[in-house]
Amino acid sequence: MYYMLSCFGPMDRDRASIDAVPEIEGVSWMTGQRIAVPVPTPIEVDLDTSEGDALVPMFNSGILLLRDDMIAALREAGVDNLDIYDAVIHDRETGVDHRNYNAVNIIGVVACADLGASRHVAHGEPVIDVDFDSLVIDESKTGGALMFRLAESINGIVVHESVKEHLERAGIPYLDFIEPAEWVG
Repeated sequence: MYYMLSCFGPMDRDRASIDAVPEIEGVSWMTGQRIAVPVPTPIEVDLDTSEGDALVPMFNSGILLLRDDMIAALREAGVDNLDIYDAVIHDRETGVDHRNYNAVNIIGVVACADLGASRHVAHGEPVIDVDFDSLVIDESKTGGALMFRLAESINGIVVHESVKEHLERAGIPYLDFIEPAEWVG
């Protein structure tokens, strides 16, 4: 079984978000391809606390930023397709720099959506920007991958049930594991 991974944050207070993602020529954090150009590190990102100040273990807004403990738990779960880059998140309001996050490039996209059984709207070819109201994953096409981007909608991060269970046992807070049939993306 697979789940869509998100991080909506705590219910009792609003979460912080990422303000601006630096543009690095030749770098895309969403394609699942290895980055072939030098990436300046640390990657500097500004925190936006206008809606809330709760820091979550995963920010996925143009760039995937994961907290160190989440990366460690993913590795313990057997995930080995992550390229990691040093990052710093600047909280301009407080002056605090958070250095316990890394920019993460998930290597690999998997075309495993059963489009005939899913509720979706495709936006032309190639099929990489599908809007899903309900997703059905054809597990025979996943190759047993533990974590990957969904090829039909590359903003979707998919994790195997074993990874979900390990992250839960590791106590990584605020993660949301959405059953594909319930995923809107």
